[in-house]
Amino acid sequence: MKKSILNLGKQLNKNEQTLINGGVVLECHSDNECPGGYLCMGCICRLEGDFF
Repeated sequence: MKKSILNLGKQLNKNEQTLINGGVVLECHSDNECPGGYLCMGCICRLEGDFF
């Protein structure tokens, strides 16, 4: 059971970890400048579906 719990989700890259940990805010001008799963909204990379 421990192995199945440890294998949940995906490994995050450095940029994704920074966004989650409240590090440097990634500024952007297009979606291509954001890490996977993120979109450029209001010049800041935000997780898809995160519209606040």
